[in-house]
Amino acid sequence: MRLCIFAFGKLKTPGLREAADYYKRLSRSWISTDEIELKPLSVPEKTPSIRLQIQEKEGKLLLDRMKNELRGQSVILLLDETGKGKSTQQWAKDIQNWESSGVSTLAFCVGSSLGFSEEVRSRAHGLLSLGPQTLPHELARVVLMEQIFRAHSILKGHPYHNEGT
Repeated sequence: MRLCIFAFGKLKTPGLREAADYYKRLSRSWISTDEIELKPLSVPEKTPSIRLQIQEKEGKLLLDRMKNELRGQSVILLLDETGKGKSTQQWAKDIQNWESSGVSTLAFCVGSSLGFSEEVRSRAHGLLSLGPQTLPHELARVVLMEQIFRAHSILKGHPYHNEGT
């Protein structure tokens, strides 16, 4: 299975690019990971109508890029504050189920500060939350990569995850 992380913006905060690369490197023997960075559009005004227009334009950018990148049977998940939180064990179980059902690409999407358009939401297979707190998009991306590594470590019997010991 291949992993694609679609994210608006680059990892610019000191240390976060290194952390993301660290988890990507640790995971590479278990899953191929591609990070696809999209440029967020500027928000000249914070009026609801302008925000909605930009959200829709960003949604089109994301869907066009996914169309070019995703092949075969894909599962698309959005990181979203309204999404469902999962335990690490549940992440592992979900990944195992997707692998065994023939999913070729698992796509996680990290939106811009405006979130996702309704069109993007309608095409997603689920909404995930990394917790009730608000995280900067860059940090959410690193946490996502760590959780993917942790879930795979559970599936592969690697000692990284030591819940309950």
